[in-house]
Amino acid sequence: MLKVEKYTQDDEEKVVAFIRKADPTAKPNRQVLLRSVLIKDDKCVVGMVSYEPYDNMGVIRYFLYDARVAGTDIMVGMFFELYHVAQTEGVKKLIAQIPTPDVRMLFEMLGFSRIDKDLSDFKNWVRNDATIMLINLEGKAGA
Repeated sequence: MLKVEKYTQDDEEKVVAFIRKADPTAKPNRQVLLRSVLIKDDKCVVGMVSYEPYDNMGVIRYFLYDARVAGTDIMVGMFFELYHVAQTEGVKKLIAQIPTPDVRMLFEMLGFSRIDKDLSDFKNWVRNDATIMLINLEGKAGA
């Protein structure tokens, strides 16, 4: 049975293994993992999203899911839980690098908007081929 859960220390091995399935050379940042929300199928991790805080902003760092298992409804639940976690830590905006049009459509459905302004403030972490999207968490009811 699929369920959305906030990351706990007990999840570390499963989450690291899940990330390394997508990228065998990955060196997951354990501080970022602490700010993760997971989709679990029984005890297996099949999806995750996390952010790294910068002042009152959060940058989405890990967004992975097994498309065979995680559908749209459970993804929405995962992001709403992420919004709640971020808000409780004082995050007012979440920012994401979007690599493909399909992912951009998903993030638009989740409430993110494309940033079309000068991106020089984000030059340290923005890829040239990515679209940057943002969601404002202030005043977001239910998040």
